[in-house]
Amino acid sequence: MELTVVLGALALVSAVGLLWWGITARPSAARANLFAGLPAPDEAASSGGLLGRLGERTRRMLPASMVDGLEVNLVQAGHPYGLDLPRILGVKMTLAVVSMVLLLIAGQPLIGLVVAVVLYFFPDYWVLTERDKRQAEMERTLADTVDQLTICVEAGLGFDAALGRVATLNEGPLAHELRRTVSDIQAGVPRAQALRMLGDRAQIAEVRQLVAALLQAQKHGVPMAETLRVQSAEVRSRRTQRTEERAAKLPVKLLFPIVFCFMPVVMIIIAVPAFIRLTDAL
Repeated sequence: MELTVVLGALALVSAVGLLWWGITARPSAARANLFAGLPAPDEAASSGGLLGRLGERTRRMLPASMVDGLEVNLVQAGHPYGLDLPRILGVKMTLAVVSMVLLLIAGQPLIGLVVAVVLYFFPDYWVLTERDKRQAEMERTLADTVDQLTICVEAGLGFDAALGRVATLNEGPLAHELRRTVSDIQAGVPRAQALRMLGDRAQIAEVRQLVAALLQAQKHGVPMAETLRVQSAEVRSRRTQRTEERAAKLPVKLLFPIVFCFMPVVMIIIAVPAFIRLTDAL
């Protein structure tokens, strides 16, 4: 019994250490710049130490649809905490296996199976949450970014120079994606392809519409400043529409807490004193 407890404690400590290393470890800046905007080869993706090797083996065993979907979501989430696909797969396997082993030792195989499945898919939910937060932040800052691009182009800067200046002066996920696009263009990627890659990474309707408009302007020789001015007005109009839509949904969302939380308290405050007085009168 004592040996079982010791082995379980060692497994738990090892799992916590592996998870902490997997979350906090980041690829070097030189490596990130080298593969910015370019598909990394398999041998480059497997450089995550123990978790990376475990994730690579897991990747070979899983169906391609599951792995590809997670990889797309991870790219759209901006690789939070520097996690790449092999490392996140290693985290998933570590969570599932360690929880299963600990609950098997505790004599709960059925609960261990359920907990292992839940913990295995928990990183997928976390990546989706991070992706949604990142896309919401990009939507929030898109209008101001397009305005800055318009001002820079109208001031006489070329589009590439204006894009680099706006990306350098701002922070956040959208500025990060713009810096990556500028790096792609400087590395020799055609501007049209770099902009398409920006739209694919962002997966936001407004960004894809902006990219399509810029590509059409470049193809037909329309001035970039005019296109950006029109797109700026369109983006602000859509942001206003989203705000009005959220405001219209607010009364429906408040209905449940008002009916089940606020109204009973009000009725108690009103009815209880009257009931006490009535009881005293009788």
